[in-house]
Amino acid sequence: MSEWKLFIGIVIAAGFGFLAGRATFSPPEVKMIERSIAPEMSLVNLEKIDGDALSVEISGPVRVILAGENALEKSGEIFLGQIPTANDLKFEKFPFTGNAKTGKFYPSDSYFARGVEVKNRRFFETKQDAIDAGFIPSKTVK
Repeated sequence: MSEWKLFIGIVIAAGFGFLAGRATFSPPEVKMIERSIAPEMSLVNLEKIDGDALSVEISGPVRVILAGENALEKSGEIFLGQIPTANDLKFEKFPFTGNAKTGKFYPSDSYFARGVEVKNRRFFETKQDAIDAGFIPSKTVK
């Protein structure tokens, strides 16, 4: 009799397993809520140009990149000499490069000329032009 009970128990369990496997369960319905989100915008106000300086007012978190290397993250002044022009980047066009910070000038193809910060670079076609502008020749000028 216990063998019959075991057999009937197995058949009933198999039947429930079969029926449970055939049943489909759907997940609860998910409600989507749509909201319109206004992105924050930072304002960069270019106020005025005074000589070689561009006055900038910045509201909000923003970074202004100048020519890929100079950055401004708060209100202040941008010196237009920091932004290289096509002529600034072509050292071979001018034989001599002056450093406005030190008052010296160098041959444009020298290591020292390439080390001058963009905002301090001044270019000259002749030695005399550099001297007339108030620059003194460095030891590398022949």
